[in-house]
Order: sequence, then structure tokens, then C-alpha cells
Amino acid sequence: MWSFELYGGTTVYFDEARTWHFAALASYETHGKKDGTNIRVGDLVTLEGGFGKSFMDGALSVGIACFGQWKISDDDLGLLSDLPGVPTPGKHRVFGFGPEVTIPLASKKTLFGFLTLRYLKDTGARSTLEGDTFLAISRAEHAAAVDDYQGQSVE
Repeated sequence: MWSFELYGGTTVYFDEARTWHFAALASYETHGKKDGTNIRVGDLVTLEGGFGKSFMDGALSVGIACFGQWKISDDDLGLLSDLPGVPTPGKHRVFGFGPEVTIPLASKKTLFGFLTLRYLKDTGARSTLEGDTFLAISRAEHAAAVDDYQGQSVE
């Protein structure tokens, strides 16, 4: 099965210092048929983003993350769709929200990267599972002097 995803996003800042921010990403995902079958998964639209506040010249950020996902076309189950009594899965949707924090990974003199921790509580699920998601995302930086990061020392 192949997939194709088209996406775009932006960040908006609400103050001159760029400490209050809102970011959003929209994506459209489409799929080919699963190998060796006539089954094709329906297309998805996902909106995700968040609102937050940065501290320490952008090195630390806290906020609220959110998402919504909708299946906009039906799954095609191939020959299974033609059999009597085989239920066709509905177009699902699900929403989620929760806290997010990004912290620097640094010593007194060197910035190694950042760690983002995000918890999302699913809600409003229809024709899909609902649950909780915890993400830990690390981003490595080329080891640089802490003073080189936006002119601020992180201690």
C-alpha cells in the first residue's frame, strides 16, 4: 500500500517578543490499495496545533496541544463489500487535547537539544477507538555553546 500526504502549517505570534504563539498544521492523506487485495483505506483530513507561552528566550515552552481527524471517504473493502451481512466501517472522527511542554537538554555550557512531552486525551470519537496518548519527542542539536542559543545562557 502506498500513501501520499499533503500538508501545510503556520505559526502566529501575539506579542513583539514572540513569547505567546499559536501553531497549526493541516494535512490530507490518501492511500492506494493494499498489496495483493482490492482493499483501499479511505482518505483522512487532520488538523493539529496548539497555543503556548515560551520562556528563556524560546528554550522552554508550555501550552495546550489539540487535534481533530476526519475520514472523508469510505474504506473500500473490495469483494468483501459485496457480501451480504458484512458491515461497512463508517467514516471515523476523533478529537484530542492536552498539555505540552518543551524543555532544553543542556549543561551549563552546551545545548544538546530539546525534549517535548505531550499528553493528549481523545474525545468525541465516532467509528474508531478513543484513548489517551503520551508522546516524548527529542530533537538533537549540533552541540553548541549555550550562549550561542539566541544570545541567552540556559542554566
